[in-house]
Amino acid sequence: MWQPLDASAAFLRFRSGLEARYSALKWTSALNEAQTEDELISPILDLLGWEDCTIAQVNLSVKGREDVPDYMLFDSSDAKALALAVEDGERATFAVALLEAKRWARPLDRADDARIPTRKRLDYSAPSSQMLRYLSRADVMSDRKLKWGVLTNGVLFRLYYQDARSRSEDFFEVDLSLVFDLPGAPEPPERVVEREHLLKLFFLLFGRAGFRPQPWDQAGRTLHHVGLNESRLYEATVAADLGDRVFNELFPSLASAIAMTDVIGRQDIAASMDPYAPYLRRGFYSRAYLDELREGTLVLLYRLLFVLYAEDRRLLPVLDRRFKNYSVSNLRDRIAEELDQGVVQAKNVAKHWQHLNNLFALIDIGDDDIGIPAYNGGLFQRERAPILARVHVGDKFLAPALDALSRRTNDVGKPRINYRDLSVSHLGSIYERLLEYTLVQDEDRQFTAMPASFARKASGSYYTHDELVSLVIDQSVGRLIRAKYAQFDASLTKLAKKAALNPPDWETLEKLDPASEILQLTICDPAMGSGHFLVALVDYLADRILEATHRAQSQVNEQSWAAHLKDAGRPWVSPVVVRVADIRQRILKEAAEHGW
Repeated sequence: MWQPLDASAAFLRFRSGLEARYSALKWTSALNEAQTEDELISPILDLLGWEDCTIAQVNLSVKGREDVPDYMLFDSSDAKALALAVEDGERATFAVALLEAKRWARPLDRADDARIPTRKRLDYSAPSSQMLRYLSRADVMSDRKLKWGVLTNGVLFRLYYQDARSRSEDFFEVDLSLVFDLPGAPEPPERVVEREHLLKLFFLLFGRAGFRPQPWDQAGRTLHHVGLNESRLYEATVAADLGDRVFNELFPSLASAIAMTDVIGRQDIAASMDPYAPYLRRGFYSRAYLDELREGTLVLLYRLLFVLYAEDRRLLPVLDRRFKNYSVSNLRDRIAEELDQGVVQAKNVAKHWQHLNNLFALIDIGDDDIGIPAYNGGLFQRERAPILARVHVGDKFLAPALDALSRRTNDVGKPRINYRDLSVSHLGSIYERLLEYTLVQDEDRQFTAMPASFARKASGSYYTHDELVSLVIDQSVGRLIRAKYAQFDASLTKLAKKAALNPPDWETLEKLDPASEILQLTICDPAMGSGHFLVALVDYLADRILEATHRAQSQVNEQSWAAHLKDAGRPWVSPVVVRVADIRQRILKEAAEHGW
């Protein structure tokens, strides 16, 4: 599908059509929502193959006008004809996607100024939250058939998936300002892919053909579902390969390297040579020392996994030139180049180890001159693993270990492992497996990792599959959330007949705000293990809270007693939105003061 695009008449027509549209635009162009939709979005939909397969302004709600996306998209004109033969509430069954369009370059993750006119009366919440609510409603109205949503401001095009682990974060985005170099556009921190590559991705993943069953796929899946399946398979394969490498190679080899330079370890070995110490085997470490060594090795491995993940996810300021030289990304690339070129790594020199110690200290205590705050979560404190504070692992041992964590060294070309593409649950599963293993020495005094039958039971660590996790969350926490919605709806019903609200009424309304109520839930997972359930729960709650803010704001602002707020350009918003805005401002203020 990819290579033939270069000579595809449809793709060439698509590219020239886009160029014609965007050549006349600047980042500062003053297009309102209606103009953006008429002059840009509608023609682009035609270029993507949706010409006769859209219906505008379909209401997803049984009553009211809370959920009206700009377009409902169909994979064929026949499906559209079936949808036109039924009422609005039933049309989602025949659709393949929703599309919501905003004014030119409007921020998609922030509420808009209420004074800016829109096509809709109630369009003041963050567009991304609005899309989550549309998808949830469409999922219900279509009996779980409609799973895709497109959100755009003419510059950014986002593809959302209803069944993503975290719908609010796991979306695919194309930034067309990177393709057409719009005058005045903010300079991107990095260019991930080339223009032509990005344009092809846009054509394939947002075009109508991608939402249709693929003729070359025996299962008749759409391009998106093939892509999802392949990406998850790749993700699982990389994670499994990484896990096996950690257990079979890195865990024992790093433990050996740490023990080799540990003075206390050498004293422990010396004690085992004492003929008056029969409780120790000659030349073997004591069980107490092996336990300390195991703990230190686990801490080192998880520090490395944490930093690799955080840097690839840009959770650490790896694009900041001040921090870049201290990053593990810089170190892993340098080591890979040296190993590929056959550069000898010294056994008694620990420059790589010192690099890591400096990085771990930066993360623990922060440094304003480097542009990094203190994370002080405990994992990087020197006291967390005293054995790591007293050793200096030589480059000869550390370089191949870090390279094995950084690249798929057994594959042709040794591709780099992008930890951004691994889920937290995959790293958690590695952690859970590590808890099952203990260090032992074989007859040749070499370290090996052996399963300890008691370890998992003692830690209370058991892996739960994603499907079961989702079911448990929905049937437990989901019920509590639905109860919060019902309570808020009942309050609105009581207030509906009033012409105006008095202060106690407004206080009651804010007290029952569903987003605020969700944040008040206290949830305990006694057998936490690696936190797989709680990580999934946080994603679930984040999505529900974003939906709840949009839902509540729409419900309140359409009431007659809230008209004066809208007229004044100050529509009612969830208290959570106010709290987040305040937190954001305090973070930005502190970051500016410290140079983060």
